[in-house]
Amino acid sequence: MMSDEQAASEKELADFRATLEGRDDMVRRARAAGLSKNRIHVLSGIARTTIDRIINGES
Repeated sequence: MMSDEQAASEKELADFRATLEGRDDMVRRARAAGLSKNRIHVLSGIARTTIDRIINGES
């Protein structure tokens, strides 16, 4: 049987994975809304080179 702490950790990791899976679409939406590459970087912590790859469809 899993402890409450283990269950909470598993849920936290699953939630994190779900966030990562939506990353590229989130970056594209932000760019389409007019946010600059630098602003997306500052707010998200995603590297500018990664943002370039996402925007250019390389990711």
